[in-house]
Amino acid sequence: MKKVCLLGCGRLGRIIAEALLAGAVEGAELAAVFTRSADRADRLRGELSCPVSADIHALLAERPDYVVEAAAAAAVKEYAIPIMEAGADLIVLSTSALGDPEFYGRALAAAESFDRRIHLAHGVTGGLDAVEAAAMMGALSASITKRKFPKGSPQSDPALDMLADGFRGTAEDARLRYPNQLNVAVSLGLAAGSMRGTDVFVESGSCVDFTITCEGAFGKGVFHTELGAYGPDFAAWSALAALRRLTDRIVF
Repeated sequence: MKKVCLLGCGRLGRIIAEALLAGAVEGAELAAVFTRSADRADRLRGELSCPVSADIHALLAERPDYVVEAAAAAAVKEYAIPIMEAGADLIVLSTSALGDPEFYGRALAAAESFDRRIHLAHGVTGGLDAVEAAAMMGALSASITKRKFPKGSPQSDPALDMLADGFRGTAEDARLRYPNQLNVAVSLGLAAGSMRGTDVFVESGSCVDFTITCEGAFGKGVFHTELGAYGPDFAAWSALAALRRLTDRIVF
C-alpha cells in the first residue's frame, strides 16, 4: 500500500482527499493533509479521517511515497524540493511552476539528486500525451484556445474573470501573466517542448472549453474538451488518475 499525502485542501484538494479515503485508487491510502491555515487545519480534522496539519514537517514525517499538490504554483516552488528530499515523488496540478525555467532547473537537479520524479497531472484537458509523442518525432507547432463565459456574466466563474477576454500570447506569456489560471497552457508548452513556441488564446463564448491543435511530421491533431457543470472537478480526478497510473500494474 502506497502512502499518499496531500498538499493543499481547497475545492480540488477536498475532492482528492475524499476520493482517496473512499478507496478510489487501489493500492493507495491517504496518510495526511497539509494546509497553510491553522484554523482550516483544525476544521478539517473534524471532517477527514486522517491527520491534518499546517506544518509541512508533520506531513513529511508520515514518510509518504507520493505527495499530490492541489494548492498553487507558489506552493510547488516552496515545497517541491523538500518533498523530494524527504523521499517522496510529487504529483503536480499547478504545472505553471514548472514553466519557470529557473525553478525547472532547480527541481530537475533535486529530482536527479534525490532519485525522485515529478509527475504532471493533465488537468482539465486531454491530448497532452499525443502532443509529447508528436514533439519527439520532430518540429511541431502547437496552440491552445480557451473559451470562457464573458466576465461579469451570470455563468462566469470568478476564478476565471481575471483572464482578459482576447488574450493572445505564448505559453511563457500566459505563465507570467496568469500563474494560477492557465496551467493547461503551460502543460501544453512543456509537452510540445517550447514555451515560447506555443500559442495561447483566450476568448469569451457560450461555454468553457479548450481546443488544442498541434501539427508536425505525424500530421495534424485537434483535441477538444468542453466542460460541464462539474468540469472544474476534472482537474482533481486527473491527479487521481496520475496516481492510479503509478500504483496499477497495467497502465495507459
